[in-house]
Amino acid sequence: MKIGIMGAMPEEVEVIQELMTDISETTYGGRVYIIGKINTVEVVLVFSRWGKVASATTITTLINEFKIKQLIFVGVAGAVNPELNIGDIVISEKLYQHDMDPSPILPKYEIPLTGVTFFYADPVLVTEAKAVCEEILAKVTTMIPFESLTKFKISKPKCYIGTIGSGDKFITSSKQFAEILIDKPETMAVEMEGAAVAQVCHDYAIPFVIIRTISDKANHEAHIDFPAFIAEIAKHYSKYIVQHLIK
Repeated sequence: MKIGIMGAMPEEVEVIQELMTDISETTYGGRVYIIGKINTVEVVLVFSRWGKVASATTITTLINEFKIKQLIFVGVAGAVNPELNIGDIVISEKLYQHDMDPSPILPKYEIPLTGVTFFYADPVLVTEAKAVCEEILAKVTTMIPFESLTKFKISKPKCYIGTIGSGDKFITSSKQFAEILIDKPETMAVEMEGAAVAQVCHDYAIPFVIIRTISDKANHEAHIDFPAFIAEIAKHYSKYIVQHLIK
């Protein structure tokens, strides 16, 4: 079975590539698709680029050109649920587009002509991802230097399974967060690609899971150095998740 791996940041793709053997590369639509093996399993690794259109194009290519049978997406997200802390992980139970609004013709958030609002991740992959993430977080102090954990105030990171909202805009204001929680109070985190990828996987019946590392809290009181967070925290999470999830 060939597995597709999408990373939301180039740094994540680069570090995951370190796990691969028998590597070759090919380009479609300006994206470099890295073909090889992880733990003897055939994989295709690619940087999704940002946003729903870019990520939908990428997953469609993975399905049609590379014939993947399963998809793992790793990246970062912003917390919406106030319980989440920087360094926590949210695994997708379901995803929706928080900027989709075809009302009054159709209900807000519903994807036109489908009758669908939420796209559900594969429950087996979700269960496997949770076990891997909990294992990693339990030994995070041996995986990431103490100085980096201290810088981002990561002490006892947790893993959650829940709802992720995706949209083509950064959610930064308290007003935006409040609007999301009023309509979809179950939303745990927001990002810019997951629901679009989920929709394409749904259309093609491809099992998937989206795994997101929380890079900032819902109150945005602590302004982090985002490039440093990717380099010191997120990319290591992504590498270890993929390494242990693909067997």
